[in-house]
Amino acid sequence: MWTKQEPGVYDFETNKMIGKAGGMLGKGKGFWFSTDWWLDPNELSLNHLTLVLNKKLFNQIKKDNLTLFEDLVYSFEAIYGYVTEEEAEDRQHTTGTLTERIPGVFWLNFFSPVFVDYLNKDNNLLFEFPWENIKDFKKGGVITQLTESPFDKTIVDLEKKAQEALGLSKFNGNVNDYPNLRIL
Repeated sequence: MWTKQEPGVYDFETNKMIGKAGGMLGKGKGFWFSTDWWLDPNELSLNHLTLVLNKKLFNQIKKDNLTLFEDLVYSFEAIYGYVTEEEAEDRQHTTGTLTERIPGVFWLNFFSPVFVDYLNKDNNLLFEFPWENIKDFKKGGVITQLTESPFDKTIVDLEKKAQEALGLSKFNGNVNDYPNLRIL
C-alpha cells in the first residue's frame, strides 16, 4: 500500500498551488482499492473510493460487504464510490475523471447529495430504477445495489439498463449539465 499527499492543487486564477491533494492505493490477496482526495478551498472535496474484490474474497466476507463499503465511504468523506469486480470495471471504463462524468453503475454505488440531485434532475429516475436495494446514507446521499452478488449473471444487462434509465450521457462525459463541483 502507498499513500501520498502533496502540498497543493493548482489554482489557475492565482497561478499557484493551494490546498492539498493525495491518493492511496492498496492491494492484497483477492482485492485492491484506491481513493483520491482533493482539499481545495475553492471546490467540493472530490474524494472518491474504488473497491474491487475477487469472487473468493467476496464470498468469504459476503455478509459484511455493505457495512465495509458504508464505513469506507463515511471515513473517506466520499462524494462518489463503488464496489465491483474487475470485469465490470473494465467493461464500463470511460476516459475522464469524476469532474467530467460518473464512472458507471456498478454492483454497489454511493451517490452523494450532489449526484442524487443531478441524477434526479427533472424526474425521480434514481429512485424509480428497480435496484436490488437502495438506502439512504447516514450523511446524505444514497447507496444502491444492482444485484445480490456482483457475479450475478444478470448484472451486465442491469448495468446497461441503469445507465440508459439514468441517461447514458451522464456516464460518457458528453453532457452539458454535469454538476459544477466548484463551491460558489
